Amino acid sequence: MYLWSKIRDARLERQISVIELAERVQITEAYILNLENGKIQNPSFFKMMRVSKELGLDLYELEELFVDPEWLKLMKEAIELGLSRKEIRNFIFQQKDMKLGAK
Repeated sequence: MYLWSKIRDARLERQISVIELAERVQITEAYILNLENGKIQNPSFFKMMRVSKELGLDLYELEELFVDPEWLKLMKEAIELGLSRKEIRNFIFQQKDMKLGAK
């Protein structure tokens, strides 16, 4: 089964419109439609967290469909430690800059 079909099926099962889901998770309708139509190959981790929570889907069941399991584990640990999205992004970019500077 594909990520997009799981998302669409869960939304339809709960009788939630695309507009309503978009409002609940603060994502554009276009993003959700593109996600459900399989046009987004690498969805945002944070957007997937919000969508899966709203639709009652287990993010860990979906993980293999859109993200490396090790990356998901690291992100979960960072969030459990209380790191914000901005702090996580800053850390990632710091590491990237350090690697590029080392070459």
